[in-house]
Amino acid sequence: MDDIIIPIPKTSLEKFLKPINRASDSCVLKTYKNSMYTVCTSDDKSVILYASCDLPVEISDLKLNIISIKKFLTGLECLGDNGEFSIVLNKNHLRCQSKSDLETENIFFKYHLVDDGIITESSVNVDAIKKLNFDTEFEIPIPKLKQIMSAYSFSTDVSKIYFYSKNNSIYVDIDDKTMSNVDNMTFSINDKFIGDLLHKPIAIKIEVFKNLISSKLPVKVKINNSHQVFVFQTKEHQDVEIKYIVSALVK
Repeated sequence: MDDIIIPIPKTSLEKFLKPINRASDSCVLKTYKNSMYTVCTSDDKSVILYASCDLPVEISDLKLNIISIKKFLTGLECLGDNGEFSIVLNKNHLRCQSKSDLETENIFFKYHLVDDGIITESSVNVDAIKKLNFDTEFEIPIPKLKQIMSAYSFSTDVSKIYFYSKNNSIYVDIDDKTMSNVDNMTFSINDKFIGDLLHKPIAIKIEVFKNLISSKLPVKVKINNSHQVFVFQTKEHQDVEIKYIVSALVK
């Protein structure tokens, strides 16, 4: 197999991998035309992560089995931020290199990929995610993300967050309505939304916000009411898009 150059900037690659690593220790990266993507599922199957990164040019379809995202990120960190970055696929490993005119030798590392089947791939269909229609859409501003996490720390006995409409605004309850005598908190997160009202509270596990709290931009929320599916969408970088797909809880 001839060497294949993967045209992705180091900054984009790191911004792409870090949120994936918060959701999973390993992943299968795939390329299609001018994008790289992966689909991961949390250990308890409650959260699906779909991450994609734009590439500057189209390349052939590749499949990269990364057994330790953390180790790979450590290698990238060791390269530093100076010099021209390149990443090349050669048989069973990636060669990542930083080339600088100021250095007599290039800095590089080899990261070995694992065979197909060692990493359990998510069975979620990416096209099905893209084709979902949404009935209600709104944003969660950064201060409200922080408020949600503070409320989670306050309501230590609960692990659910309920979304609903009231007075033409989107509200949340950090609560567990199946339990009695638990501390809880209620507040508005946005007075603007597109689409249908949320007439009844819809609950999901609040764990997903542990990943969203690192977002530097407001999080877009889309809800499919018929399937009771939430999509939390954010950008870690101009080229990197992250989507967390979460199914609503029964109660």
